[in-house]
Amino acid sequence: MPATAKRFPGPNISDGLLRVTLLILAASSFLFAPPLARSAEKLRVSHCYIGGAVMPLWVTKDAGLFNREGLDVELIWIQGNPAAAALIAGEIDLLYCIPHNVISAMASGADLLFIASTYNRMQYRIVAAPGIERAEQLKGKIVGVARVHDVSHFYMRLGLQRLGMNPEQDIRVVAVGGQNDRVLALKSGRVAATIVNPANALILEKAGFKTVLDLESLGFPVVGNTMAVRRSTLKERRATLVKFLRAFMAGVKKIQSEPELSKKVLAHYLRLKDRDVIEENYRFNSGQLLESVPAIPLQGLRYAVESLVPTVPAAKGLKAESMIETGILEEAMRGAS
Repeated sequence: MPATAKRFPGPNISDGLLRVTLLILAASSFLFAPPLARSAEKLRVSHCYIGGAVMPLWVTKDAGLFNREGLDVELIWIQGNPAAAALIAGEIDLLYCIPHNVISAMASGADLLFIASTYNRMQYRIVAAPGIERAEQLKGKIVGVARVHDVSHFYMRLGLQRLGMNPEQDIRVVAVGGQNDRVLALKSGRVAATIVNPANALILEKAGFKTVLDLESLGFPVVGNTMAVRRSTLKERRATLVKFLRAFMAGVKKIQSEPELSKKVLAHYLRLKDRDVIEENYRFNSGQLLESVPAIPLQGLRYAVESLVPTVPAAKGLKAESMIETGILEEAMRGAS
């Protein structure tokens, strides 16, 4: 340094500029980071079965639509009755399932509410062994359901009653298990007929079995896959639930607009390779069969409650209007893109 040069005390201007620049960069990286990277809200969501009607959850998750809303959604499969128990115990935050187990829990005093519902139709077909061409030919035969007095048994009874049969006397019902178990029971000859979804009906038809009744054609009022939460979650995490439903509806749009993506998701989660079965799964769980707005049909919910009264007498005191909270969906619709 030349002798005449002087160094003045105080901060170095270049160092100061560097610090300010770094602070601006750090702030901008936070502001423009994806929602999940900032502070994602954890939400534990259970579906109570594995099937094509879970596609909206899978597509919404895999397409990053939950992340876009700032949610870290964990999808958990808990089969059957334990799923409702997990919701009551606080082990999950939301249950996506047919409503009967939740209704039974409500009848026993559980403080739960439904906030949405999708696939509000009867997604079942009665498939019979070769040689049986009509449902009326099931008289005196063994018929397989998931569990005695569960929803599959209820729908089986409704269908046969519509045909003028007496299901309490005309058939013998046995509990077989889930969809795959029912398919195997029919193939093995353990039962003469069973009740399955359309995709499994197609698998059975390809193997020589016969669909003798499409229950959807009967036009029963139905509430489908409901989304249930604890009342405390509704109060404490209302905004989170609004985001969940907003993402869910965006996922439904993606299912309709990107069929090939949706089919890949179905093939992955259902472990399908047969193209016809994949196509049938997508066809039956999209288009006009998948509601753009997952509103709860009150008449369908009333019907579900009534169906449980013979086995859950306390359900008789439940009123459908008091079992739902429509405000979450309404808020989600206002903010939907």
